[in-house]
Amino acid sequence: MQLNEPLARPHTAPEVSDPAAVTRATELLVHSMQEADAPIADVSEALTRMAAALNEPTVDVEALRAVFARNIAVCIESLQSYDRLMQQLVRARELLTGTNIRIAGGPPARVEGTIELF
Repeated sequence: MQLNEPLARPHTAPEVSDPAAVTRATELLVHSMQEADAPIADVSEALTRMAAALNEPTVDVEALRAVFARNIAVCIESLQSYDRLMQQLVRARELLTGTNIRIAGGPPARVEGTIELF
């Protein structure tokens, strides 16, 4: 991959001349954006369930503990998606900067986290 040095502004990212790298980086970025939607919704829904449980006037402590344990696990698992997102963004950066080139293959496989609480 050849990089053309910027002429006018030194803080501008160098131009990428490899169309395959640009295509692959674009695919990773689109995939990453799509993958980020569901975990955000999951965290929001889990927080809503926890808030509802706290506002329930007749809830007992054990029921509240169970609701929070399940929903905190959902939040943690959903936040693990951001680790995968960062890995995909690093991969896109590598493609665009010409470091550690690996053009072949599709989006990285989704790795499910394991959560153990309490």
